[in-house]
Amino acid sequence: MYILNEYFDECFQNFCSEIIKKHYFIRSAAIADVLGHLMATAYRQHLIPLLTQEESSRAAAQAAIRAATRNKFKSRIGELQFSLSRYEKSVRATIPIKNGEKIKFLLLLTFDIEAEADSIIIKRILPYVAENKDYFLQ
Repeated sequence: MYILNEYFDECFQNFCSEIIKKHYFIRSAAIADVLGHLMATAYRQHLIPLLTQEESSRAAAQAAIRAATRNKFKSRIGELQFSLSRYEKSVRATIPIKNGEKIKFLLLLTFDIEAEADSIIIKRILPYVAENKDYFLQ
């Protein structure tokens, strides 16, 4: 099992590092499991994070709880593609990575406040997630 975990750790870390390269407004990328445990995180070069590691872990747990509760109206409004929250100092996004109906992982992103995060996610992030989905669903 250790070798498998090591494989996932490396794949997730590489994935997060590649996400950072998708747009200069992306501050950070992280992968969390469905319980909100952070599995990998990457930051833009020379970035000073707004949250501590402990705060980031708590934010991931909260994102997992919110993602788990969003299925209530799925039959009326459709599948959740991603969620965005705009704060005074940054924009945060949660993108579920699913295996069929079931969420397997969450991609957690932060953006600079100037970012058109919706457009970046649709044009650059979702296609990249779709291209690399097999890494998450093994």
